[in-house]
Amino acid sequence: MKKPSILVVDDCAVELEVTRLYLINAGFEVITRSRPIGTTAEILRMKPDIVLLDVLMPGGLTGDKITKLIRESGIATKIVLHSGKENNELRELSKECGADGYIKKTNDKHEFINKVKSFLSP
Repeated sequence: MKKPSILVVDDCAVELEVTRLYLINAGFEVITRSRPIGTTAEILRMKPDIVLLDVLMPGGLTGDKITKLIRESGIATKIVLHSGKENNELRELSKECGADGYIKKTNDKHEFINKVKSFLSP
């Protein structure tokens, strides 16, 4: 059986590595990007099951803006915003940009993995 694949985009090297390790240890195939530019091309190449996008990234390409671009291009992949912002703000932001949902950044790896898995359920 093919491992579910996740593309993680986050400009923070530490957060990117911790997230990558959590996901790999949970049995996912993981590709990471530290820059938002080129994310759409990577999605087309990789065809991930989920894209996990940091919201606050430099250069004006925030996670919500990238989500809008992906949705406008017609790519049908699950997009989950991943941020330290408060849940109510993330909920609104994900609705506004067309994301499939959000996961607040946490140090609880079990909670994080369970939330990621919930986006894989039909």
